[in-house]
Amino acid sequence: MSIFQSSKPFITPAPVIVLMTDFGLKDGFVGVMKGVILTITPNARFIDTTHQVEPQQVAQGAWLLSSHYRYFPAGTIFLCVVDPGVGSDRRAIAVHAGDYYFVGPDNGLFSLILAELPFYQAVELTEPAYRLASVSSTFHGRDIFAPAAAHIAAGLPLEKLGPELEVSSLRRLGNLQAIREGDEVEASVIHIDHFGNIITSIPARMVPEWTSSPRAAVEFPELGVCVTERRKTFALSADASISQHPFFLEDSSGYILIAVQNGDAASALGIRRGHRVHMQL
Repeated sequence: MSIFQSSKPFITPAPVIVLMTDFGLKDGFVGVMKGVILTITPNARFIDTTHQVEPQQVAQGAWLLSSHYRYFPAGTIFLCVVDPGVGSDRRAIAVHAGDYYFVGPDNGLFSLILAELPFYQAVELTEPAYRLASVSSTFHGRDIFAPAAAHIAAGLPLEKLGPELEVSSLRRLGNLQAIREGDEVEASVIHIDHFGNIITSIPARMVPEWTSSPRAAVEFPELGVCVTERRKTFALSADASISQHPFFLEDSSGYILIAVQNGDAASALGIRRGHRVHMQL
C-alpha cells in the first residue's frame, strides 16, 4: 500500500505512468513506448524509476519494483518490462493490487508485489483492440504493454483487456525472499547499487535483534567473507579515512545492506548479485 497517511488519490487530469525496464538509454525503446502511450492517452504523465535493470535479470527488477512502488500516488500504473521470454508463450498481464496497477510479463517480475499487496484482479492482455495493429515477436513493450497501460490510464476496466486470471496462476520466483529458522537466515544478494553497496534480500523487520545481538554477523559462504561490524548510518564521520572495514546496516528500503564508508563494498569484497548470504543472530 501507499506509505502516505491517506491512500485517497489526488484529483488530477493527468494519470501517472511509471516505467521500469532493462532497456538502457542508448536506444530509443523507452521513448517509443512513451510515444505509443501519448498517442492513446495524450494527458499521461511519465516517471522513470530506472531503465538500468541488468539485462534479463527478472529477480533484480522484482526487487527494485517492490522497493519503489509505495512512494507513488494511489492509482499509479507501473509499466514494467524485463522480459527475456518475449515472443514465447509467457503471458502478458495487467494486475490490480493494493492501490496500484501493474502491466508487464507474467515471468515473476511481480512476485514481491503479489506477496506484499492485497490482490484484486489480473487479466491476460489478449484483446486485439487494445494492442497495436501489428505485434512483433521482440518488442511487446511497445506493441502490447504500452497500449494496455495507456488504456488503463484512460479509465478502461481491466476486464476489457482480456480474460481474468486466478492469482494462483501468476508466476512467482522462488529465490527472492529470505528464510529464517531460529537464529539463522538464508538469503541472497538481490542488488548492487550505484555506489557499490550490497543489498541483501533480508528485511530488517525479519531480524529486529540485528542491532543488539552480540553474535550478529552477515556471511557470504561462497567467498569466505564475514561482516561483523554494524552501524545505524553510513558515516561515523565525514573523514573518509576513518574506516574502510565493511559493515552492515538497514537501508532506506528496509533491507540489510553491506557497505564500506565512502567506498565500493561489492568491488572490495568481490561480491556480485546472486551470491548467497547467511546471517547469524
